[in-house]
Amino acid sequence: MIYTKTVTAAKGGSASSPVQDRMAVTRGLIYQFDLYFPPGSSGLLKVRVSDGSYPLYPSEPSEWLFGDNSLITFPDRYFIQTPDQLLALWYYNEDDTYDHDFQIRIGQVLADQFIQSFLPGYGQRNIGDQIAEMLAQQKEQQRLSAEALVKYFSGNEAFSLEEGGN
Repeated sequence: MIYTKTVTAAKGGSASSPVQDRMAVTRGLIYQFDLYFPPGSSGLLKVRVSDGSYPLYPSEPSEWLFGDNSLITFPDRYFIQTPDQLLALWYYNEDDTYDHDFQIRIGQVLADQFIQSFLPGYGQRNIGDQIAEMLAQQKEQQRLSAEALVKYFSGNEAFSLEEGGN
């Protein structure tokens, strides 16, 4: 899924009173982050994204992303744990003449199979549990087969491998 939000930042803003907006995402792995600054903002429009009080983009809480006719884009591996999550978008526009837009795009995968393609170790325990269950089922099937063979050839229907034999 690609989540997109376009915001217009009003002129006359300042770092001392940034505007907060929200961007809805859901439970899953954020694998891509894009922030587009159309032409004209001349570096006067500043943006940052956080998950609650945790700064995401940029990671330094005192820094801001800015640009002019530029796309800031990079892969990421940030996991959102709850559905209906709202990321906080903080921004301000120091331009005293014009409002400026910016657009945020977040690529996110939800299903474990897709998350595993980005994080090969994700779900290893689950896969390990599945393999262990398969092996246990195979071992039980082997035990039942061996027991059936002994019963057949010995004629002892009371024989059981679980009890160590009769």
